[in-house]
Amino acid sequence: MVSFICGFEPAGGNIMITILTILFYTGLNLTPSTQVHKEHSDMLELIVTGVYSKPSLSVLPSSVVTPGENMTFQCVSFLGFGTFILTEEGESKLSWTHDAHRHPNGYMQALFPMGPMFPSRKWKFRCYGYDKSNPHVWSVPSNPEELKFSENIETTNSSLNISDPQTGSSIKDHTVENLTRISMAVLILAALGILLFQAQHSQRKKDTGCG
Repeated sequence: MVSFICGFEPAGGNIMITILTILFYTGLNLTPSTQVHKEHSDMLELIVTGVYSKPSLSVLPSSVVTPGENMTFQCVSFLGFGTFILTEEGESKLSWTHDAHRHPNGYMQALFPMGPMFPSRKWKFRCYGYDKSNPHVWSVPSNPEELKFSENIETTNSSLNISDPQTGSSIKDHTVENLTRISMAVLILAALGILLFQAQHSQRKKDTGCG
């Protein structure tokens, strides 16, 4: 069986669509007895999207994940979908189907656990919803969610040499050097102050002797 997905955007109003599974028959052969034999091909399954409003797709706990981390896609809609389908965009075109359940807040949702995830390729997903009574009529696809991978915290700290003993000692050396310079500056200022005071005192004595 081969599945084809085609999008449909109604111009307005309520439109009832019936999707039929179509069997293509090929290879008409005439025998000497003029009988017609029909050899049918693989079944072609037609799916129409865009009939219902799009659901909302999010990543739990966040779309920013650490390599090797597990995460969960959450597909949500206030329409009464009985099933949600998560699809991966790109070359693989994988899909996952999950029954919906009603959240205490009233909306329908499905959770798709994934992982562990690694940045080996782009991970971009959308989800659809449909009613179980008409599984060939899907909603508008959700907005895409693309996973982003954060740098490993330990690797980042190592690259900054925060925990490197040599770096720590280097920081201490700079601190000691700065304190030494400040102390020297204070001593020089004190010495200059003493010399200035002595010079003024000597000048006053001379002025008194002359008087």
